[in-house]
Amino acid sequence: MSEHNALNDQILGTEGLIKDGDTSTFMQDVVQASTQCPVIVDFWAPGSAACAQLTPLLETAVKAAKGAVKLVKINLQDNPDLAAQFQVQNVPTVYALKNGQPVDGFAGPMPENELKNFIQKLTGQDGQIAEQIEQANEHLNKGDAQAAVDIFAAILREDPQQPDALGGLIKCYIQAGDLTAAQETLDMLDEELLAHDAIQSAKTALELTQKGGDAGDIAQLAQTLTNNPDDHATRFDLALAQAAKNNRADAVEELITILKKNLKWNEDAARTQLLEFFEAWGPTDPNTIEGRKQLTSLLF
Repeated sequence: MSEHNALNDQILGTEGLIKDGDTSTFMQDVVQASTQCPVIVDFWAPGSAACAQLTPLLETAVKAAKGAVKLVKINLQDNPDLAAQFQVQNVPTVYALKNGQPVDGFAGPMPENELKNFIQKLTGQDGQIAEQIEQANEHLNKGDAQAAVDIFAAILREDPQQPDALGGLIKCYIQAGDLTAAQETLDMLDEELLAHDAIQSAKTALELTQKGGDAGDIAQLAQTLTNNPDDHATRFDLALAQAAKNNRADAVEELITILKKNLKWNEDAARTQLLEFFEAWGPTDPNTIEGRKQLTSLLF
């Protein structure tokens, strides 16, 4: 940063809001700092045109928030362990953390006006829609799909293209066992909506449910494991079957058990599947939060 820019940051009160981070500073700069205010993590890579476009917009938006949010930039190439933990597959990928836990995020470029809305939602400045989405997701996470449907439907009557509500509605269909309706809703969406994180999460959830249905009967799989607790393939199938029945804590437990016994089993299949669960369930689901904690303790 130039001396001129540094002086401007001091004058504007934005000094210290933007940092370059790495694995060694992540706990202090991101996890601990997020207990004071939301922290945005920007995973970027040298030579990426999309990163070069997004990062300056992020910096400007963070400075405009005047201390309501902070930004930590992580070079993907230099910090592969962090990239793996947060399931970063493309750059740029952005996560937002509050109180040490991921609460929102997106991948790829984002227009300036949408980026502003992202930060407003994160800092609690955009009000009613975000609160309604959060409330609906809480109902969904508790297994009350009908209450969630009522809220998502009300939002979609006002804005039929609202991606968070569309993704939530698809997950409601999945939880209710109506996979046909879930697939039909996905099929109606255009490419732009399909690229949204909330829709991708719902799509992953549908794929996991379909895959879990082919994994086998939970009772039979559990019996097989009783006879051979080190049968990781059966335990893996049991995790899929549990997830398909929305037994999320049990699904996480089975995969964590595999990782504790053999971290790299079957070419990292257990960790990869666990990250797919997190994507499908979303960053605020209690099972995602607890699962990430357990995964982090194993990886680091």
